[in-house]
Amino acid sequence: MRKLLMIGIVFLMLTATAYAQEFMFGEETKGLKVKISDDTDITTRIRLQPRFDLGDMATGEDKKSYESETDIYIRRIRLEFGGQLVQDLKYSLIFEADKNGKFASSSGSPTNEVKIQYANIDYKFDELFNLRFGKAKLPYSRVSLTSSSKQLTVDRPASTEAAKKLFDDYYQSHLVLHGKASEGIFTYNLALGDGWEPNSTIHSGTPATTVHKSGPLYIARVEISPPGWIEKSQSDAHLGNGKHLTIGADYAAQQGIEYKGNNYEEDRTLTGFDISGHWNAITGQFEYNTWKEEYTDPSKSDKEPNGWYVQAGYFVQGPNIEPVVRYEIFDQDSNSDDKEEKTTTLGVNWYGKGHSFKVGMNWAHTEYDKNASGYLSDDDKKDVYQVQAQLYF
Repeated sequence: MRKLLMIGIVFLMLTATAYAQEFMFGEETKGLKVKISDDTDITTRIRLQPRFDLGDMATGEDKKSYESETDIYIRRIRLEFGGQLVQDLKYSLIFEADKNGKFASSSGSPTNEVKIQYANIDYKFDELFNLRFGKAKLPYSRVSLTSSSKQLTVDRPASTEAAKKLFDDYYQSHLVLHGKASEGIFTYNLALGDGWEPNSTIHSGTPATTVHKSGPLYIARVEISPPGWIEKSQSDAHLGNGKHLTIGADYAAQQGIEYKGNNYEEDRTLTGFDISGHWNAITGQFEYNTWKEEYTDPSKSDKEPNGWYVQAGYFVQGPNIEPVVRYEIFDQDSNSDDKEEKTTTLGVNWYGKGHSFKVGMNWAHTEYDKNASGYLSDDDKKDVYQVQAQLYF
């Protein structure tokens, strides 16, 4: 299979070489914008990400080893509306039907569901003070906040995907004060949300643990860039243009999450640090997150997962390809021994129309410690090969 992946990489390089110094299908598009009045407009965009996965995605009949599977599905389907409602008031409404047709190994059935992913308004008082209210991403984790349309690799790191579940839904309604100073040298986000709400299932099992009540969720994120190194638009892949260097840090906490049916409760906190940068063709990024789940229930042990990754890419103009690499370690609970999973990802992206039309191919190799989720008695590693295209207009 590795030979097949290399053949695909070479094929992309050769077929794209003839289109030196420009994208095969022209420059990126930014959607259809309709101006309704001087102060009102609407932009419509559609994003499709067809996906093919091959490799160790299911366990065998004995549940002791991994079994190779193939899956063809639509990883992301998005219908996006956004623009300016009146002067200084922006809005965003996005519908998604992600993982459409994906085989769900836990239930044995595909996932086909349409949901509202974003629904918010954002009022600008000035550059330093903006107020957004509604459903959107919670403002923590650099790689998670970056649009999936501009990811460097096909999948995000395992640790940041786990951190997104810490406060229930990463896409939830909240209020955020945000802004920037000195044209972006300093930016900040201060958010207030519900986090875990009453009647939510916070722990699965028999019986499941549901929430009775909880305190509010607080989140703060700041970013700093040197003068002349400000990122114009957040991305993992800048396609050989410009430069940026950004250092970010975030903190999130929800205290007093009380259980229904007993007197126990828990507190959850997260701390993160990241640094990202690019200079023309070279791009790189590092991120570290650690979080705590602290319980008053004596039958539960406190958990403290943490994880970090480092990733890099190099954009080759002419063939418009970008070899990429990422290494990550996710300790599922640093309070316990042998709970790490380590993943090495190698791949290449080809850009036919910038991020409007591109194809990414990855090989992800994961190794599990003996007490980590994912470790099987006869199998402590797995390999997955991924091919994903993107159409975004």
